Formats: sequence, structure tokens, C-alpha cells
Amino acid sequence: MSNKSKVIKAGLGYTLGNYLLRGITFITLPIFARLMSTEDYGVYNTFFAYEAIVAILVGLALHSSLKNGKYKFVNAFNEYVSSIILLVLLNFVIWIIICNIFFPIVFYIFDLSRGYFNLLLVYSLCSAMIMLYNTYVGLDYKYQSFLKVSAFNMIGNISFSILLILTIFNESRGYGRIIGSTIPVVMIGIFLFAYFFRKQKPRIKREYWRFGLTYSLPIIPHGISQMILLQFDRIMIKKMIGYSEAGIYGFSYSIYSIVSITGSSLDSVLGPWFYEKMHNAQYDSIKKRGGMFAKGMMLFSTMMILVAPEMIWFLGGEKFKDGVYTAIPLIVGGYFSFLYLLPSYIEYYHEKTRFIAVGTAFAAGLNIVLNLYFISKYGYIAAAYTTLVTYICYFIFHYYLAYKIEGRMLYSTKQIFLYAITMLIGLFIALLLVDNIIVRWLIFIFVFIYSYRWADNEINIKSAIKRKLSK
Repeated sequence: MSNKSKVIKAGLGYTLGNYLLRGITFITLPIFARLMSTEDYGVYNTFFAYEAIVAILVGLALHSSLKNGKYKFVNAFNEYVSSIILLVLLNFVIWIIICNIFFPIVFYIFDLSRGYFNLLLVYSLCSAMIMLYNTYVGLDYKYQSFLKVSAFNMIGNISFSILLILTIFNESRGYGRIIGSTIPVVMIGIFLFAYFFRKQKPRIKREYWRFGLTYSLPIIPHGISQMILLQFDRIMIKKMIGYSEAGIYGFSYSIYSIVSITGSSLDSVLGPWFYEKMHNAQYDSIKKRGGMFAKGMMLFSTMMILVAPEMIWFLGGEKFKDGVYTAIPLIVGGYFSFLYLLPSYIEYYHEKTRFIAVGTAFAAGLNIVLNLYFISKYGYIAAAYTTLVTYICYFIFHYYLAYKIEGRMLYSTKQIFLYAITMLIGLFIALLLVDNIIVRWLIFIFVFIYSYRWADNEINIKSAIKRKLSK
């Protein structure tokens, strides 16, 4: 199998598989939207906004070192992986001891009981393990392994959540959803610890720990800043307005997550592919494929904002209808978040993780400042626009940073900025046509037909699907 075919097949596998798994979520989302109040959704979304940040602190972002570690420790890669997992476990023990000793301070910050905060730490440990495993199998394009773990997590999440909401946690359904989501993740985490430690007995080796920490520690501020960009607006809405508004805003992320899933699926393939191309100095291929992915995501995101009102209505019903005014700008922000990946590969390849952290921390700080002013003045809808503005700045800063690091730009700047401007024009059109379903859907059909023909021309999608179905 050629390298190009392998990458395309893995990309389709990650993306289509993610859609199938998320399809289960979207089928059940109308059920949860009707089983839970907007306040319940606020409790649930706030907990996982915290988890996204805590998981980085517990996992030390060590999963990010695997791509470089594979090339540095060619003959001892599994030994390296098992050793840094031991480091993650040690870090978890330190966190759980310190946080329980100083719990009054922790409670003031997180507003969670001791039991739920410890649950948050356990979930974060297992979530960090899943991130590490997904990165590990992604290095060899083993999307089937990723899908098996993700499928178990998704099915278990939904099953346990519904069971607990309808029984033990009937009066506090947000917490039932939290525990139902935690059970399968903990089961997967235990399995993954056993999987890696069976593969290679873990041992403390200073060379591995030094490399992993040197590479990953500067990424922690970057990772936390990324999570602030993605999650902190929900926490601020809860603090400044209330759980109900945080619930509506969090529900909008269910629509945004479709773009996010597509981006992360492509990232699982694009990252290893980029390293291979840079290693072999195949710069023309990087330029061509980078522009192709930027355009493909632009077309996909445009289709999403055009049908966002119907998706909100179908998935959430009447009580979540105002979420459309946050979903549309969030989706566009998600596109700029995807564009950031392109320059970030250059930064990671050259191991300039400290510069990455500075840029992302600046963006997170900007987001917090904008939220403090605009949420208090204009309400929770403003948070979607502050997120969009921040992601635009985020992308531009990293694009410039990558240019300075490489000494040139490996992508077509003209192409990528043209797609970005087109996406912003699409935002205004979608908002103007929120109540005009006929015109919106006519534009959607046109974009869909164009996208299909373009994709078929680029990667011969019809043949790829036929090969997939014939197996």
C-alpha cells in the first residue's frame, strides 16, 4: 500500500469511525436533552470543562512527546512509553495527596465536593491514558484500535448514564450523567495500564523522564490555555450568570463538536504524516495537502453553519433553541482552531514547545479578558464571539511563529487566508438567514454538491468508498 493511500485510508477510518461513534451520541442527545434540564446540563458541562484542564495537569501532556520519542528511541520505544506512564501514575498520586490536604482551597476554586473532586482526578488520569493510547496507535495509522476503545467508551457512557439518571440519580440528573460518563473511562484506563505494562515492564529511567518532561512540560501551559479557550467560557457563564445559561451554551458545543471531531480525526493522521514528509524533505506535498485540508474543512464547516438551526431544534427541542446564536460563531471558531494545527506541526517538529506555550497562553488570557467584559455586558451569547475572535488571533499568531521558526512558510498563505475570509463571510450569511430555511437549504445543497465533486477530484472518493464497502 502506498504512503498516500495509507494516510487517506487512515483519515477516512478515523473520521468515518468517529462519525459512527458520535452518531450514537447524536441519536441519544435528544433523549438526554429531554431527560435533563438546562441546569442539569450546566452541572454536567461544567464538570467536564474542569476535567479537560485537570487531565493535562495529571497527564503532564506526555502523550505529545510520543511522535518525537518514536524517532529518538527507535529501538526502545515501548520501554520509553511504559516508563513515562509510570511517571504519570506518580504525578497522579502527588496530585490526589496535595489536593486532599488543601481541600478547602480546592473547594473554593472548583465548587465541587471532596468525592466529586476525587472522581474528577481519577477520570482525568484515565482520560490522559486514553489520549496517550490514541497517540500511540495513531503513529502507525492503527485507526481500528482507536475505534474499539472509543466505541466501548461511547456505548458504556450512554448506557450507564441513562441507567443512573432513571434510577439512583433521578433527582440530580446532572451528577448521574457525570458518573455514567466516568465508569467506562475508568474501565478503559485500567485496561490500558495493563496493556502497556504487559507490553513492556515499566521502570524508572532518567533519560526517558528527562526527555519526556523537557518536551512536554512547556506544553502544559499551552494545553491548559487550549482548554481555557475551549472550556473556560462555560465555567465563566456558570459563575457570572447561572447553570441554566451554561447548559444552553454547553449544548451548542454538541453542534460545534462535529467540526471538532473532524479536526481531531484528521489531526490523528496529519501529525504523523507531516513528520514523515518533513523527515524526507517533501515540502511540495506538505504545501499541496495543507491547502487541500484547509479547503475541505472550510466547505464542511460552511455546511454545518447552514443547517445549525435545524440541528439545534432536532437535538434539543424548544428549550435549547437560542443555542443557534452561539453554535454558528462557535463552529466558525472551530474552523480557525483547525487552521492552527497546520503551523503547529512545524513548531512541534522543531521542538519549539516553549514558544507554542507563550502564544497559546496569550490567546487564553485574551479570551478571559474579553469574556469578563462582554459576558457581563451582553450575556452568554457574547462568549461565542469572544471565542471566535480569540481563535482568529490564535491562528494568526502561530502562523507567524511557524514562519519565523522555519524561515519560510510551508503552506500557501494566499490560499489559507482566502478560505478563512470565505468562512467569515459564511458566518454573516448564516446569521442573516437563520429564519429563512428555504434559502439556507438551497445554499447548503449547492455547497454539498460542489464539495462532493471537489473531494472526488482530489482523492477519488467514490473509489475509496467502494474499496471500503467491498471488504
